[in-house]
Amino acid sequence: MKKHIIMSLVFLTGILLASQSVSAQASDKTKRQLYINAQGEVSDRGMKLGYISKEDIIFNNKGKKLGFIKNGKVYDAEGNSMGKAKKEGRYYNDSGEFVLYVEGNDEKCKILDPKGHSLGYIHKNYKLHACAVHCFFKENKIEEDTDAILAGYMNIENALVDDNSGSASEAAAQLLNDATALNETHMKKTLEELSKASDLNEQREHFATLSKELYTIFKEISLGGETLYWNHCPMAMEGKGANWLSLSEKINNPYMGQRMPSCGSVKETLK
Repeated sequence: MKKHIIMSLVFLTGILLASQSVSAQASDKTKRQLYINAQGEVSDRGMKLGYISKEDIIFNNKGKKLGFIKNGKVYDAEGNSMGKAKKEGRYYNDSGEFVLYVEGNDEKCKILDPKGHSLGYIHKNYKLHACAVHCFFKENKIEEDTDAILAGYMNIENALVDDNSGSASEAAAQLLNDATALNETHMKKTLEELSKASDLNEQREHFATLSKELYTIFKEISLGGETLYWNHCPMAMEGKGANWLSLSEKINNPYMGQRMPSCGSVKETLK
């Protein structure tokens, strides 16, 4: 029971940390300091951000599900694996990298990054929920990186429209190198697989996954005045169909390429 509660703590902390970004250059007074209390409520200097339910599900103040913990593993709201919570609140992401740990065993245990920098505090009953700090910190920061993410995504898309496998790989690798918030989410794996693939069909499969993942996020955040179009091609993926995002209503199909570049239609507009 104690281990279960600790895991919840780590998880919740991460989710709410994600709702705001912390500047690496900011002073300790301006950095976000989350606190998860004995009731599982998450706050930042007295401002409530969300809570952890008894079922280890993380919600923000609007009641939106942000993620959950199950059997020591951390997942986002869609069930994608984010990492693992271990003893003493130690958290490792899906790449096996050590991300944070919890120090202490009282009402205000410290949440620290690998260098010992403070990320916030957590009640001893929720230690294992501290892992959420990392999982969702960058997830919500995507809103700040929207322009860079869309630019990189469109470069991949345009390469696939042109049936240019080499350029698609290079564009995916460049988006990874741009170090946007995507690199702190499950989408990093998708980009890595796309960048390593040399076959157009395989690249398009990864692109379809990336498109769906980004669509789910872009539906929930502010696009800063940008308009996105969610398109569908019923003939893509050998008739299974696939979707993609675009900045224009004009159809340029990344799945059919130059064979049928105008195949498809707009299914939804995001603003």
